[in-house]
Amino acid sequence: MLTKDIRMTKNDGYEELVSFIRQNEWQVFGTFTFKFNVKKEQAERALNIFWNILDRKLFGNLSYRKNVRSKRLCFLQSGKSNNNHHIHFVANSIEGLAIEDFGLILKYIWQSKIVNAGKEIRIEKIKSLDATSRYLAHEFYKLGNDTLALTCSNI
Repeated sequence: MLTKDIRMTKNDGYEELVSFIRQNEWQVFGTFTFKFNVKKEQAERALNIFWNILDRKLFGNLSYRKNVRSKRLCFLQSGKSNNNHHIHFVANSIEGLAIEDFGLILKYIWQSKIVNAGKEIRIEKIKSLDATSRYLAHEFYKLGNDTLALTCSNI
């Protein structure tokens, strides 16, 4: 009976997380990988560096002086093997920048500025926010709330 109670609690949390993701009209979905196995902390640090570089390029000194940042939600996941850390995210482009151009900038910065960045990068315009929200939370059963990388997110 205890197992059933735990499962129900995790399912409730899953639905809450999916609902939380859906609260914004996200434009871009992405996945970043690494060249080699990294620990969760290393993945999160690389992601923080990535978003700081992006914000600095897009907003200049405003990113530090006024905390102007791109809107994003980031998810750290460990993969089927529990040893394949990778990142999924949703983000919004900034005003005046086409979604396709925003995606190209994301790819360029990840590949050129992150030392241990992997070659498998996926960035695309979101077609279904419902499907994207469920996919972002698909490792919730394994990681719980730890899948949501709040230090890297900005909503």
